[in-house]
Amino acid sequence: GDETAVPWEDRLLPFIVLLTIMIGGIMVPATSLVDEKMKRTLTAVTTTPTSVGEVYLAKGLLGVILGVVMGVIILAMNRAFGSQPLLLVTLLALGGTMASAFGILLGMLLKDINSLFATIKGIGLLLYAPAIIYLFPSLPEWVGRIFPTYYVIGPIMEVTQNGASFADIAPDVAILIAIILLLVGIVALLSRRARQGGALAAA
Repeated sequence: GDETAVPWEDRLLPFIVLLTIMIGGIMVPATSLVDEKMKRTLTAVTTTPTSVGEVYLAKGLLGVILGVVMGVIILAMNRAFGSQPLLLVTLLALGGTMASAFGILLGMLLKDINSLFATIKGIGLLLYAPAIIYLFPSLPEWVGRIFPTYYVIGPIMEVTQNGASFADIAPDVAILIAIILLLVGIVALLSRRARQGGALAAA
């Protein structure tokens, strides 16, 4: 079938890129937040002028930076930058932002490292399903679009493998931005509720 016409390095590249973005973006903020909650250092930090939102932002930025750097390294090693490196870095940054927002959300909701790793293992298939679908080109593309992470890896692969322009991937990028805004909104809502709960407890 058609799958034999696609080299394995092309099939594996989406999985490797998505894996690096997700590991950097999700694991760094999530493990850091859970670890600080377990050691009770998060409470100590937020008694200073530093707000909870600033702590989340700092940890999220670290996850984004790590995800982008690792994604750039993987694409450079595979000579997959093509003629639009700035567009690719922008897509990597958006993907890292989505992963970091999700990582912060996990870090806020989970209480210990064991729960965090169990959750990430449990949702692993959902995170990496679009990249796994790239391994089997005979599968219809719409299957991958069911999963939110498709809107990270899909545009990146369109640019690197098919030479797509921003206009070609704009609808997928718009969906990715909407997912990011939704995650950021949920984080902000939970953070506000936590602050209000702390204020009520203090009163």
